[in-house]
Amino acid sequence: MKSTEDAEGTEDAGAEGTEGAGAEGTEDAEDAEGAEGAGAGADAEDAAGAGAGAELTARFVTEVDWTKVVDPAIPVPAGQYGPDLLERLWSPDLSTAHNAADNLYFVCSGNGGSVTPAAPEVLPFLVEAVRDSAVAVRVRLQLLETLGVLARAGNDARAAGSGPMPGGWWRTAPAAWPAAWERAVDALLPLLADDEEGDEDVRGEVAAVLARATHRADELLVRFLARFEDEPHLSAAEQLVRAVGELAPHAVERREDAVVWLRQRATDAGKGEEPDMDDDIDAWLAWMEQHGHDVRPAAVVALRRALRPL
Repeated sequence: MKSTEDAEGTEDAGAEGTEGAGAEGTEDAEDAEGAEGAGAGADAEDAAGAGAGAELTARFVTEVDWTKVVDPAIPVPAGQYGPDLLERLWSPDLSTAHNAADNLYFVCSGNGGSVTPAAPEVLPFLVEAVRDSAVAVRVRLQLLETLGVLARAGNDARAAGSGPMPGGWWRTAPAAWPAAWERAVDALLPLLADDEEGDEDVRGEVAAVLARATHRADELLVRFLARFEDEPHLSAAEQLVRAVGELAPHAVERREDAVVWLRQRATDAGKGEEPDMDDDIDAWLAWMEQHGHDVRPAAVVALRRALRPL
């Protein structure tokens, strides 16, 4: 079974400090070193999951069928993963968490074109990591990319039915995927309104992922348009506009409203050019309090997407 990175650096930490000490002091120091050395391996082994609490770690064990979480390219047992794969997402070491996210991408989607049996098993915890600000933003963005790939692959599998895609590639998804994805969409929705400073990139990517939930297009269009009015950051606002363009062709009741809205955004300069703070501080403060973003370039692209035939 694949496990957390092996413990390193368990060398006796107190060796230099014992130089020049008396025999009794040396003996005491050696006893202390022995106790420290005995716990070093356990500490290093636990380090990868240091950010995940005991309750969450227990859920990794009990709520996932780990027999399904395997490396598609490596035969079992060498390719079998265990709960430590999820634990590492919460690691305080960015490299450890980043590598775990990379592994999960491959485990869940293979080459990016399918949804593997592992995906429904770990999906709730991928979403939980995205929602948890204790997980590094870079890792959360990686996981959102994985969710977007899985959502697209799931949509392709549903559209393809039992036949191959162009080029002979087969898109597959396990029977458990649709229900798991539905729950993931519900869990991601609150993040659209999460105004925590520094999370604007996460909000934008959440909108991009939710735009793959085409079967809920009408509902999501209402949410995206409402959120746009309250979104304080331009980058996230632009992503909301692009998401509207992705969903509009799939909407039944809201398609025309979305197209009209995109046409407005394509010609609306928003709150205009930023005033010079040194010339007029009051005008600058009033400008800053507005959310009317100039998203014309993004709206033009989104409008073209909205008008395309399915």
